[in-house]
Amino acid sequence: MKTVRELLRDADPLRHEPHRLAEERDRLRQAVVAATVDVAAPSSTWFRTPLVILTTVTLIILAIAAVGSQMWPHGGATLQAAVRFEMRLAEDHQAAGLQEARVSGSDRVVYLHQEIIVTNSDIAQSSVVPGDGPSRFGIDVQFNAAGAQKMRRATANHVGRLVAILIDGEVVIAPILRAPISTSGLINGDYTKAEAERIVSGIRIR
Repeated sequence: MKTVRELLRDADPLRHEPHRLAEERDRLRQAVVAATVDVAAPSSTWFRTPLVILTTVTLIILAIAAVGSQMWPHGGATLQAAVRFEMRLAEDHQAAGLQEARVSGSDRVVYLHQEIIVTNSDIAQSSVVPGDGPSRFGIDVQFNAAGAQKMRRATANHVGRLVAILIDGEVVIAPILRAPISTSGLINGDYTKAEAERIVSGIRIR
């Protein structure tokens, strides 16, 4: 005959729970591990694939931009000229606020005003013209409306004094102004034809 303790133990509906719970925990643990292994590899592949796609797209965009800059040079980028043209008022003596500069090809020194009167953007067109000798040439510069207005305003009260023409920051000529300048200017720099053509071609804004 069973004792009271044995009867109570057999009547307990939860007497097998610890073993069942342990088995459930093992199955759950194995399921989690299996799921982690299954997800890890695709996850890595998923991460790498967008990265490869993104890198490829970036390279394509850069290539298109590089080609576009050659095909459409005026498309939003700052326009540039190969040769930098400037005209400034100048003096033959030093004074406050003036910049000393040597005239190219000589020992002559002039003193430039800080303000730049006209630049490449003020030129309508330029051309090579005969110079002082059979193999020497100059450049005729025609100003657009804005450039002509600037020149008239700047040179009206500067007659009898110097005006300097600079190419790539270097004074190439600084003649005495005989009359106000408006629509055109002559660079009589004693150039070879090739030099004059290079300057004419380079002055144009591209």
